[in-house]
Order: sequence, then C-alpha cells, then structure tokens
Amino acid sequence: MELSPIVNIEQVQSESKVKQPTRRPLIHVFTGFRALACLWIFMFHSTLNKMDEIVKFHIEWVSWSGAAGVTLFFCLSGFVMVWTYGDCEFKSTKCYWSFIGRRAARLFPLYYFSLLLSIYDIRCVWVKDKSCTREYFILIVSTLLPVRTWIPYRLDFEKWNAAIWSVQTEWFLYLVFPFLLRLIRYLLNTTKISLLSNVNNKTKALIRLYFMWFIVLCISTIPFLFRFTILDHITNTAYQFASTSVIYVSPLTRIFEFTLGILTGIIFILKSPIDNQTNQSDMNVVITSLSNDKQQEKNESSSTSISHTNNSHLKYNCYCFMFDIYFLLGLLFFIFICAPLLFNEPMFYGYSSLICMGPLISLIMCTYLYFSAKYSLSLTSRLLTTSLLINMGEISYAFYCLVDTLPTIFLLISGKNEDSVIMKLFAGIGIAVFARHYVEMPFYTWANRKLPKCQCQCQ
Repeated sequence: MELSPIVNIEQVQSESKVKQPTRRPLIHVFTGFRALACLWIFMFHSTLNKMDEIVKFHIEWVSWSGAAGVTLFFCLSGFVMVWTYGDCEFKSTKCYWSFIGRRAARLFPLYYFSLLLSIYDIRCVWVKDKSCTREYFILIVSTLLPVRTWIPYRLDFEKWNAAIWSVQTEWFLYLVFPFLLRLIRYLLNTTKISLLSNVNNKTKALIRLYFMWFIVLCISTIPFLFRFTILDHITNTAYQFASTSVIYVSPLTRIFEFTLGILTGIIFILKSPIDNQTNQSDMNVVITSLSNDKQQEKNESSSTSISHTNNSHLKYNCYCFMFDIYFLLGLLFFIFICAPLLFNEPMFYGYSSLICMGPLISLIMCTYLYFSAKYSLSLTSRLLTTSLLINMGEISYAFYCLVDTLPTIFLLISGKNEDSVIMKLFAGIGIAVFARHYVEMPFYTWANRKLPKCQCQCQ
C-alpha cells in the first residue's frame, strides 16, 4: 500500500512523456500515389482534348479510365486526414476553425490562382458581343464561393477550369471531417484513436471498424442505383450525361470514398505497432512537434525533408510479393478492361460512373493505400517513393489545378492552339513548381502563423 503513491507518480510521469504533442509520421509512399493519380488524370484530360501525340500513336483508349484517379485522391485524403488529425477532439469552436483555416489556406491560393489564369473562359462578363445567361451567372458565382458541385444541378463545368470541381468537393469533405471523425469515435466508444491501441480494446474496435467499412461500402451503391433507375427511363443522351455528371461530382456521392479512406486509416493505425506510428521503423518519415511551428511548416511544406530510417531489419517477403502482383493486376484491369470498355462500347459509357468510381473502385483504392503503407519494401512502394515521383507528388495539387489553364493562356499569347501533350506536360510542371513555391507555400506559411493553435496529441 505504501508503494501506490510512487507508482502513481511514475505513471503520471510516463504519461506526460507519452502525451508530448507529436504528429504522426508522414507516409512517404502516399506522395508517390498523388503523382500517379495526377498523371493518370492528366492523360485522361489530354485524351478528351485529342492532343497530338495521343491521336498520332492511337493510344486514346489507354487512359480512358483515368477518372478512377479522382477516387484515389478522395480515399487518400480521408486516410491522411485521420492519420494526421485522428486524435484531435474538435470539442471547441477554436479547434474546429483552426483546422478549417489551415485546410482553406492549403486549398484556395492555388484554386483562385487557377481561376485567374483561366478568367478568359468567362469573358462574357466584359465582352459586349457575348451575353451571360442566368445559368452562366450561377456557375460563375458558385465557382467563386466555391460551392458549384454542391448544387444538384447540371452546370456546364467546362466553362471555367473544369478540373477544379474536385477542389470544391474536397472543401465540403474538409468541413464535415471533424463531425465524421467524432461520429466514428463515438461508434468506437473512444475519444481518441490512439486509445484503441490497447490490446484489450483493439480486437473489439477492429471488428466494429470492419463492420462499419462494409456498411459504408454497401451504402455507397445507393447513388448508383438511383442513377441507373434514371438512366433506364431517359432516352435523351444529353440528360443521361447530365445525370451522370451530377452524381460524379457531388460531394454527397464522394463522401463515401472519403469515409472509406478514414476507416482504412484507422484500421491501419490499430494494426500498426505503436513504434511505427512514432519512431517509424517501417516507413520513411519525419516526426514533427506541433509545438514547434517552424518544424511543422517545414514538414508540411516539403516531403523532401523526409529522413530515411534504417530498414535493414526488414526484408522483402511473400506478402510484399503478393501486394506487387495485386497492384499489377489492378493496373491491367484499369488499362485493358475498364478503358477499352469505356472507349469502344457506347453502351458502357452511360455507366461510366460505376466503372470509374463506386464501391468496387473504392475497394481497390483503399486496399492499395493500406498495403502500400504496410509493406514499404514492396517493389510497388519502392517505385512510388523514387525521387521522380516524390517530386511530382509534391507539386501534384498545383499541377492538377493549373495544367488545364495553359491552353487558354497559350491561345491568348500566340493566337493559336497548342495541341502537344508533351509540351503541355512540361509547361504544367514548370508552372506548378512556380505556383507551389511562390503562391501556395508562402500563403500557407503566413496563415499557419496567424491562425490560432490547437494542438492534437498523437500517442
């Protein structure tokens, strides 16, 4: 009995050390996945625009399933959010708006910069010869807000930098993330994800997570059942395309992919050793202290600062091999099954939303993310963490926002269209590097210093 006060003091001291406000390590392979998804979508957009090299070499069909890259982005976003903010309680208004402010500072500088570069697309506002319809005016206002994809109405997304529709959907998902996280933690009967790492709690929590994952996957089929019901009763091709587009861009459809990414991230946290979440013996990472603002900004601003830990005790095993085979089969599925079906069979184009998104694609993408993070020594993970893909992944958001503004800029400057996909690729990389270093990061660094701090304790 006399030793109990001493034990309590030691427990308090150990808990105080454990509760140092540290951020979970950056999962290096996800940066490579951003590059892969970004280039996949770029090739898809280039195919739609019939760029010279794609038509010349008759490879139009290869990237026709590139819309699935957007599903990868949303699943990845949910995984990264819960990995980074899974232990944030979001109980106070200050903490919520601190999170939202930082997400806005990350998204909107490049978003509005891309709108500025493509402002010629809405020249009807100042050109007398062109008149702006009411629908066009709604499109402009909803794009500036930005809530265009939140409106369940088919607006012409091609009018003003069509690619940024996903940023508007992502913004909606960021707004609801704290509430989703609190709901999931309530269902798991915990206040912090890290508390579930206890052996006694982990098994029950994993069973609940698997069940929740399955339920969300099943519920995600509802928008597509609704879509197919409409399609069967509509013969007008324009209306079929409109209904497909509304479902494709709607945050109410994409929230299931985001939620599946969150649940996959929690499963990964619980099934990973605690040491891998802090000291990172299984992935290339940097630990960032939230109390050190400069260190946090450095880690957020560039994944090139990742330190390579010693993985000599890990080996390439049969599980790594199985994941490599699975990843390869997935690529073959998208390139040689999904893409030809969409390109060559008009009857399948009406169901493109099912082939490029939905439960099956979400399942594939979430398993990609989980196993690539788990088996960091697989050939797939090594390929995705090469310096070329890492560097591309760092500028992937800037590239995605800005690359489709270049044809308009080139047309204004030279008076002719530039149809070379190679020129567009390198020009897009160039403007993305510029925008990241002189638009995105300076604004984010400034906002990060100005916004109130809300420390989240991870482990």
